[in-house]
Amino acid sequence: MKNNSLSYRAATADDLELLTQTRVEFFAEIYKNLTDNEKAELYDCNKAYFEEALNDGTFAAFLAFDEDQLAATSGVTFSRIPPNLRNKTGKIAYISNMYTKPQYRGQGVAAWLFDMTVQEARRRGCGRVGLHATDMGRPIYEKYGFSVSENVLEYYLD
Repeated sequence: MKNNSLSYRAATADDLELLTQTRVEFFAEIYKNLTDNEKAELYDCNKAYFEEALNDGTFAAFLAFDEDQLAATSGVTFSRIPPNLRNKTGKIAYISNMYTKPQYRGQGVAAWLFDMTVQEARRRGCGRVGLHATDMGRPIYEKYGFSVSENVLEYYLD
């Protein structure tokens, strides 16, 4: 599949390194003061996650390439909760790992990958798709029809 002269495809287990590296790049861009030790810890944790989740089917990712150079990534995690009236399957998708390298931003690459990711959630029968947005990504998601949910609370277990 092509768009903007880039090629797009689903990630495979062979892309483990690319997914892991770009995840760390994303965090380094968001959290400017990450230490080398924190980057190494993020790398190890994410590599283990991607390896397991790609193999067991609870995570899917899509990649955009400019020739053999990675331009952007997207990802989606799949899980299930008890069904409700708005989501009768209970299947949910959580989009993450949306990252476009700086030189490819503003060219529609993220929007293209985002659509591929949402379509994968639809294909798998998910009734709800969620995500956390950066300020940069929010316009893409809102244009697609996502809205802010004000009743989500979080608690992190140490």
